[in-house]
Amino acid sequence: MVRFLAQSDYLREVQRTFGGSGHIDFMELLIRMLSVVLPMVAVYVLWRYRLLIQLVAGRWVARLFRRRKRRAVENYLVSKGVVIEVCMFSGGGVGRKLCDARVSSVTGGRMQLQLLNVRPAFSNLKHQPVICFVRPFAYSGKRINAFTTLVAHVSKRGVVLKGLSLFTPVRYRFILRRRHSRQRVTHEGAIRVKAWSARKARTFWLFRPDMQTVNNPARYDSRTRLAVDNISAGGLRLFIVNPKGGLPPLDTGSQLVLRVSIWNPKTRKYSFFTALGIVRSRFSGRGGAIGLGIQFMAEGVKKGNRYTWRTVHGEIPSLAQFLDGMGG
Repeated sequence: MVRFLAQSDYLREVQRTFGGSGHIDFMELLIRMLSVVLPMVAVYVLWRYRLLIQLVAGRWVARLFRRRKRRAVENYLVSKGVVIEVCMFSGGGVGRKLCDARVSSVTGGRMQLQLLNVRPAFSNLKHQPVICFVRPFAYSGKRINAFTTLVAHVSKRGVVLKGLSLFTPVRYRFILRRRHSRQRVTHEGAIRVKAWSARKARTFWLFRPDMQTVNNPARYDSRTRLAVDNISAGGLRLFIVNPKGGLPPLDTGSQLVLRVSIWNPKTRKYSFFTALGIVRSRFSGRGGAIGLGIQFMAEGVKKGNRYTWRTVHGEIPSLAQFLDGMGG
């Protein structure tokens, strides 16, 4: 009480110093402070939890108009033991894969998952958007193969997922998973690739490639080489055959400089481009090979004796045009 009175007297003296008179109305001061703070807090909360608020509002509307259909699809996922592929999701498209899982139950607006083939999770996943893919099936004349939702609960030990549950989505739908069609490479040599670690992005042309394809694989025996499986305007899928030490970082999220040359049977010449790619997926291939799914992030443009990197959004335009001309 004594401290409060001392503070009050101090504030009164300050008020008098600047020409004020009378006593300070603490209720008025508090109301003025709250009139500024509360709107700021409200705006922050609405922005911070905007996706969750949209999901809750959308589910409330869906319960009114599509409750029966949504429940039927959820029962199908649980009863059939359907395996879903859970990936990060954003407006820019499908991100890294988190795990495969089965929906063990749907209660209280949440999907409880039985985790399979779990991959490391380095970031905070709670309330993050995900997209889940399933093998396509039909219901009421409509195809379904995916749904988007938010993570409801997650438990981890280090970077290893131990438990995961999702909010039930607003609707189930058919989503074209990939924007670009992939052209499969029928024989080695049709596409040649040289790869460097992204640490050498500014001077990569001064160094030997860290990995590359070869013209005659039969002569390479057990030596490390690259083999391209397919390519699209947005990325490529390749294998590192006979991987050994000295390779650049290849974990999901790692980046590589790629010099890609594609054989054009119409001109009987190779057309090439340089790109900066990010490893979106890593998997095992035959005979111990390492498989990589790589998305193009930037295109290298040569200016004088240097390369500059121009960010691309979804595809490399020159490659898309080339593949379209090839019937891709």
